[in-house]
Amino acid sequence: MRTFIAILLLALVAACYKVEHQAASIPEKASIDVAGGMRTSAADAGVAGVAMYGVDSPAARKPKGDRMMIRSATVAIVVSDTTSAINGITHATEGEGGYVSDSNIWRDGELLRGTMTLRVPAARLAATLGAIRKLAVRVQNESLASQEVTEEYVDLEAQLRNLEATETELRQLMTLVRERSKKASEVLEMHRQLQAIRGQIEQTKGRMRYLSQMTSFASVQLSLIPDAIAQPVVAPGWQPLVVVKNASRALVAAMQVVANGAIWFALYVLPILLLAAAALSAIWKLLSRLTRSRVAA
Repeated sequence: MRTFIAILLLALVAACYKVEHQAASIPEKASIDVAGGMRTSAADAGVAGVAMYGVDSPAARKPKGDRMMIRSATVAIVVSDTTSAINGITHATEGEGGYVSDSNIWRDGELLRGTMTLRVPAARLAATLGAIRKLAVRVQNESLASQEVTEEYVDLEAQLRNLEATETELRQLMTLVRERSKKASEVLEMHRQLQAIRGQIEQTKGRMRYLSQMTSFASVQLSLIPDAIAQPVVAPGWQPLVVVKNASRALVAAMQVVANGAIWFALYVLPILLLAAAALSAIWKLLSRLTRSRVAA
């Protein structure tokens, strides 16, 4: 039975080689010169995809100007009111179809600072940055970055098609093995190979989904710096009456401590001291009498 499986695998390899040889022997069609370079037609790209992968190449189906870009921006702005700015940025981001993925606010002395991470549709990144600039007193710094992943995505598509075609062939081969073989070890071996291929397929699909999500939404790392000049001389939360009450409470508490100490001294410590003094006085008198009697004798 192992000989039969080996023959089937050799037949499969020979068939793939035949398809590649036939695709490579097809004559090239005319190409169009664009901006000093050569651009092949869709039919040529399809033949190249068959010759390379054994299936239609995704590059032949993908438009030339359709690039997949991961866009990101880092912005630091000075704001007069951090809380109001965060609320305004959140509203503007949601209005552009995005969302706030992370937000952090903390107090640095008397100033309130904050950071935000925004996710907005890639096509609305410029509009979102414009809305952020309008809410700022001034822009401290701003940087944009982009990473093209078109080539990686195309390679993943081709890899996925190859894996799926391999899975189909293995399933057909497994059907033949089940029909003609009575050994469970051979069926289990085919099943392990199918599981390995299926794992690679899911891993490839996961990477493709990740790239699609990253290219669909751009990320904005935003830092909010409070404007020290815009801060009021007197903090809005300062209440003099509250300070007076707190000072009065502290004074009363201190007087209570002093009064408690005096009461404890008068009722507890002083009687003990008096008793101790009386005992010491009696002992001293007794010792004095004994000394005098000895001297007289």
